[in-house]
Amino acid sequence: MTSKRSHTKTAIVTALILLTIMLYTKIITPTYAAMSSTNYLINWDTVSVGGVDNSTSASYLLRDSVGAQGDQASSTTYKLDQGYRAGLYDQVADFDLFVQNTASQVATTAITTTTTTVTSVAGFAVGDLIAIIQDEGASQVAAVGKVVGVSSPTLTVDYFTFAVSLPIIDGSNDYVYKLTGSTTALTTLSPNTLSTGIIAWQASADVPNGYSVQVMQSGNLASGNNIIASVTDGTVTTGQNEYGGRSSDVTIISSTFDTQDTGFTTSLQPIATRTDSTINARDFITIKAAVSGANANGTYSQNLIFVFIGEY
Repeated sequence: MTSKRSHTKTAIVTALILLTIMLYTKIITPTYAAMSSTNYLINWDTVSVGGVDNSTSASYLLRDSVGAQGDQASSTTYKLDQGYRAGLYDQVADFDLFVQNTASQVATTAITTTTTTVTSVAGFAVGDLIAIIQDEGASQVAAVGKVVGVSSPTLTVDYFTFAVSLPIIDGSNDYVYKLTGSTTALTTLSPNTLSTGIIAWQASADVPNGYSVQVMQSGNLASGNNIIASVTDGTVTTGQNEYGGRSSDVTIISSTFDTQDTGFTTSLQPIATRTDSTINARDFITIKAAVSGANANGTYSQNLIFVFIGEY
């Protein structure tokens, strides 16, 4: 086991960590047994029957049929959609990032499965995504929800997403943040502090095998030639020069983001997965950074690239 020691100096070494989020969405196109060329695709055709049989207005679209229906047959190597309009499939893939806005911090004093009591509801509105954090810092516990009601002193959410358990709020070092930023500016660091930030996402993939959300860094978290190194032992620790993140998804198979603080690399690593069709699923990653007394003062920055992949 690697032992960690805190570095101390009489002068406080500070660093402002700024993370810029870049979004790249990749959808893998499915293959159909249909007529196609390099510039067209016909999913199905008919002879002497069929046509455009939908009804629409400004607010709805209805596809209907009378006296006929589609059916499916499958095996381990094929899937057959047969019957009238069986080939119709409006595929959905959507991905949005929501980043902790540190300027929106407000204290929280209580939590239930769908509400949190805050010292002020000013600035919060229905539709906001929020993060609620217990004991902000190295061992914080967080949850994310979407505001569906605001009535002072209570914010009501649709539901909370969390890793293992809902935060336990006692009003000491517990906060609520709006997730409305495009970058996350971690607080000023010293050898005696550890800074955190939340990056959440909402994803939909109406595709057979779900999706994965993956992350990579464009380069080191750095200020000039000075870097804050990626964590290597599973825990970002106060007083050490290290940086990483942990996901709220505790079911990841091909990375360690679900079980420990993990360093970012220039290769894609999964931070959330689903194995079936999913609509409006939420997860988040908690970013952690610490510095030792040897770090040079400066603004350390880095781009993190999030990739959403529909698994057809």
